[in-house]
Amino acid sequence: MNLNRTAASPKVLVVEDDYTLASALARSLEAAGVRVVGPVGTLSAALRMLEREEGIAAAVLDVDLHGELVFPVASILWRRRLPFVFAGAFRRAGVPLAFRAVPWLPKPVPLDQALHLLGLDEHLSVPAEAVVEEELLAA
Repeated sequence: MNLNRTAASPKVLVVEDDYTLASALARSLEAAGVRVVGPVGTLSAALRMLEREEGIAAAVLDVDLHGELVFPVASILWRRRLPFVFAGAFRRAGVPLAFRAVPWLPKPVPLDQALHLLGLDEHLSVPAEAVVEEELLAA
C-alpha cells in the first residue's frame, strides 16, 4: 500500500533504538499517510532532529535509548505543546511528574492506538486496521 503523501500529511517523529521496531513503525505510519521524521535511535539524534526539522506534529518516543532516557526530547515537545506517546516498559516511578499523564504504549507500538492518542486518526489516508492487516500479511 503505497499512498501519496502531501504537504498536508502530518509529520511524526519516531524515536526508537531497536532498528526492527523503528522500521516497522515507520512503514506502518507511512502506509497510513503520515510523513515520518526519522526514525532516530539516540537521544542526541532526536534532539538534533527537533532543532532542524520544521513542522513536526507529534512523536512516538521510546523511553530508554541504549541507557539514555528520552525525557529531554519530551520536554521540548511538551513546551511546544505537541502530542507524544511513550513506548516501552519503563518504571513509571522514574518518570518526571510532568510526564506521568502521557500515554504509554507497549512495543511493538499498536498503530491504531498511537494515531488515536496523537490525535492523527482523522488524517489517515486509509483506516489503521487496513495498514495493520497489510503489515501482518507482509511479515
